Amino acid sequence: MTDENITEQMSGMGITPTDVEAVLDLVRTVGILQNYINDQTAHGIADLMSTVLKITNAIMSTDLVDVMERGLQDPELDKALLNPPKVGFVGLLKQMNDEDFQKGLGVMLTLVKAIGRATED
Repeated sequence: MTDENITEQMSGMGITPTDVEAVLDLVRTVGILQNYINDQTAHGIADLMSTVLKITNAIMSTDLVDVMERGLQDPELDKALLNPPKVGFVGLLKQMNDEDFQKGLGVMLTLVKAIGRATED
C-alpha cells in the first residue's frame, strides 16, 4: 500500500495523518515511561501521593476550603490584585480597626500556632 492509499482509507474513517502522528507520539511517550519507571521511582511516587492525599483529606475535613474559596472570590481581592495597595506600618495599624481584618488575622495566627504545635510531635 502506498501512503496515498493509506491516507484515503484513513480519511474515510475520519483519521488524519496528524491523528496518526499523535498516536505515535503517545506510544513513544509510553515507551519512555516504561524505561523510566522502576521500583524505586514507583515507591517515591506512591509516598508522594500518600502525603498529598493525607493533606487533602485533612483540609477537606475542615471548613478551610469553603472559607478560602469564598475569600478568593471576593471582588475586593480582584481589585487588589489588579492594583495592589501599598501598605506601610501606619496602614497596617489602621487595618487593625477593621473587623474582617481582625478575623482574618486571628485565623492566620491560629493556623501558624497549629503548625508550630505540630512541629513538636
